Amino acid sequence: MVEAQYVVFSINEQIFGIEISKIKEVLSYRKITPLPHVQGFVKGIINLRGMILPVFDLGKKFNFVRGDYSPYHVIIVMEISGRVMGVIVDEITDVVEIFSEELQTTENLPTTLRRDYLNGVGKKNDEMIILLNIDRLLSPEELELADAT
Repeated sequence: MVEAQYVVFSINEQIFGIEISKIKEVLSYRKITPLPHVQGFVKGIINLRGMILPVFDLGKKFNFVRGDYSPYHVIIVMEISGRVMGVIVDEITDVVEIFSEELQTTENLPTTLRRDYLNGVGKKNDEMIILLNIDRLLSPEELELADAT
């Protein structure tokens, strides 16, 4: 039985998945307009057919070391806690169906790991996919920061 379909993407060679129902569209990397006094992982805003969207770097949110962006980076436009935002990732690699027998919960992961935004770990072939609960990815303070952009 199919548990859910996930869009699989990479950041710093680590593989993540987000439920496909949360994704509005995928954009090629484009110029992001920075805003003054915006800090952290929020990179700025883009104009998407007349709609201004905040964009943030998921790699920076996860404290990965990030280099410069290239044309190969993508912006995934998705709904996060009722807000439409753009999220920068390295590349989208696949769309997969994760079956219940391929899903492992995060209960046995170290307790020091922040697990509230993890739906589990999907095992597909020999690959582990960290499945994100995108609605729990940003704290209320981080959502306010994105709203302010």
